[in-house]
Amino acid sequence: MLVGGIANILHRDTIAVIVGTKTFERGERCFAQGRVVTVEATRGELRGVVKPNETGRSPYRVHIWVREDGLAYECTCPVGSSLQFCKHTVAIALAHLERERTESERRFSELRGRLLAMSPSALVEKLLGLAREHGALFEILRLVAGDHRQ
Repeated sequence: MLVGGIANILHRDTIAVIVGTKTFERGERCFAQGRVVTVEATRGELRGVVKPNETGRSPYRVHIWVREDGLAYECTCPVGSSLQFCKHTVAIALAHLERERTESERRFSELRGRLLAMSPSALVEKLLGLAREHGALFEILRLVAGDHRQ
């Protein structure tokens, strides 16, 4: 997940509002066609490369970052060069979101497997030990156990 503000801004619905329906749909198609070559996430920014539709053109280089006044972006395509949010920028953002979703599912699946491998009594004892240290976890476990008293 990106740190430093962009993770709070970069959501499908937010992107769609920022760029408008037509550009968002074009960016979705660009992403769905597998034209995103690379995506790199670092603190507060996202960089990537998108293959052009037309043969003979250089790949488009995209950069998205957070400034004090909001989201900033640039792309080497003609639309991006005129300081407009282009379909390539949308495609890079969508590729990043998809990668984050896949990674999150993988981590949860791995955790699920590890928890299922534990004996029920060992799992309960671990959870109770952590609940003693963390009051919020205690309250969550109490609710999960069916204790709805205030």
